[in-house]
Amino acid sequence: MPFSRKCILTADGSKTLRIEHLKETYHSRHGAFQESQFVYIEQGLEFLIQKHSKPVVRILELGYGTGLMAFMTYRRALQINNRIEYTSIDPFPINEEELRYLEYDTLFSPLDSSDSFSSFSSLSWNHAHTVEDSFKLHKKNVTFQDFQSETPFDLLYYDAFGAHAQPELWEPEWMQKAYDLLDSGGVWVSYCAKGTVRRALEKAGFEVSRLPGPPGKREMMRAVKP
Repeated sequence: MPFSRKCILTADGSKTLRIEHLKETYHSRHGAFQESQFVYIEQGLEFLIQKHSKPVVRILELGYGTGLMAFMTYRRALQINNRIEYTSIDPFPINEEELRYLEYDTLFSPLDSSDSFSSFSSLSWNHAHTVEDSFKLHKKNVTFQDFQSETPFDLLYYDAFGAHAQPELWEPEWMQKAYDLLDSGGVWVSYCAKGTVRRALEKAGFEVSRLPGPPGKREMMRAVKP
C-alpha cells in the first residue's frame, strides 16, 4: 500500500498524515496526540501495569506509522518501574521528509533522557535497539499476516487503518491471531468499536469491554485474554 501521503493539522494542534487514495488518516482528526495518549497509553499501557506487576512488559504495535505511539510509550517507560520490550510492525514505513513535516519534537518537553523524537525515529528497521535500560525497540518491516513470534506479548496496540481502508485486518482470523500472540492476561486495545470486530474478538476467546472513546469518538474497545 505505498500510496502518497500529506501532512495535516489535527484539532489538538498535533499533526498527522493522510492518504488521500484511501481517505484515511494515521490518527484522529480530533487530535493525533490526545488520541494516542487516551486510547493506547491510558486505556492500554496504564491499565495493564495497574492490573499486572510484571517487571518486563512486552508490547506489540500493529502499525508503527508515524512512530508517535512508540515514542510516547518510550517516554512513559522512563517514568515507571517496568521495563518495556516494544515490537512494532509496518510494511510501508514513512520516510524522513514526512517525519520532519510532523514536527513531533515540539510536542514533548525534555526529560532526563536526551533522546528526541527525531533521533528515536532514526533507529534502523529490522534490528533490536536498547534505547535505555528500561526500553528496547524492534521495528519490523512486515505485515501482520506474515508476522511471527515465539514469545507471547502482554499488550497489543491494534492500530490498523479503519475497515474501509484495510478491511482484511479486521477479519475474524486476525482477531484469532491477536489472541494467540498474547499471553494469559494480555490486553488488546484499539480505537475501533465496530460490532463485527467485538464479536470476532469474543469468538476468539477475549473478554471484551466497550469504553468511552477519545475526543470525537463515542466508543473504543479493550479486550483481555483470560
